[in-house]
Amino acid sequence: MAQLYEWFTVNRLRLNLDKTCYSIFAPNHKDMKGFKLYINSKEIEHVECCKYLGILIGSDLKWQDHINYIYNKLIKFTSIFYKIRTKLPEEVLRMIYFAFIHSHLSYGIEVYANTTANHLSKLNVLNNRLLRIIQKKSIKTHNNDLYKSYFTLPLQLLHQFNIILFMHNYVYHRNKLPVVFSTYFQENKS
Repeated sequence: MAQLYEWFTVNRLRLNLDKTCYSIFAPNHKDMKGFKLYINSKEIEHVECCKYLGILIGSDLKWQDHINYIYNKLIKFTSIFYKIRTKLPEEVLRMIYFAFIHSHLSYGIEVYANTTANHLSKLNVLNNRLLRIIQKKSIKTHNNDLYKSYFTLPLQLLHQFNIILFMHNYVYHRNKLPVVFSTYFQENKS
């Protein structure tokens, strides 16, 4: 950490120590309770969860904090959708769903949806409910019909689709990916 701080200083960069924190990613990180980290004689805060590029990363890597974060962002749309669903045309409602719901669900799905179905269930139920409300469908409408009419996928399938899309781009269109992925995988030519 001293070398990192020195590098920042030499390159005329300033590390905001008040906004800097750390987490320990390990199965038994509770064993390191007395561990303290210092930069330039200032103790850095230890956190169990931190936000990085809009994704909440918990030290247990179960993504429960991020899933709850998305859920709390989207739950408010249930009442909004009930109010607007009779006042706007279908095409506009569909655009609203993709702008305000699907965009939040899709962002970082390659990472956070790599958890158990049990952890994702509350998001799935909420997404099904929002689709049902905005499409003015009854509770008896099958979930598959909700997704088909909007040409989208449930979370688990959306996760798989994005992973497949990433791999397709890696194999066939590597120039579309950030440079960091150019040597991301060890390829086996045989």
